[in-house]
Amino acid sequence: MKYFTALKFRDIISLVLLIAASFGWIMIDQLFLPETYQRMIALILVLTLLFFLQFLINRPKHVWSYATTIALIAVLFIILTSLLMHVIVLHDFSVKGLIIIAITAVVPYCSGGIYLLTRSRR
Repeated sequence: MKYFTALKFRDIISLVLLIAASFGWIMIDQLFLPETYQRMIALILVLTLLFFLQFLINRPKHVWSYATTIALIAVLFIILTSLLMHVIVLHDFSVKGLIIIAITAVVPYCSGGIYLLTRSRR
């Protein structure tokens, strides 16, 4: 069994748009949600929806290897942006960054499971 899937051009474009949308959500959610736990719950819901849309748009043949691939790319992006913004620029890295990394690593598999459940019902 292969652990990763080769991404096509359409996969990459939709993943870039997904990452931009989730990054935008992280930037604006602080205006609407005052508590950290509210932002984390909203992030989980938004990421689940966005990753589910990623599965719906691209319809991968091997869902779990595709989930591994997009989880790895998303986690690497989150790590790079967290290091850049919170360690180098703001000097305020906290446990919240690690929680966001963990959420980003797990949610593609949850969305893949939801995709498999909804795909099998069609």
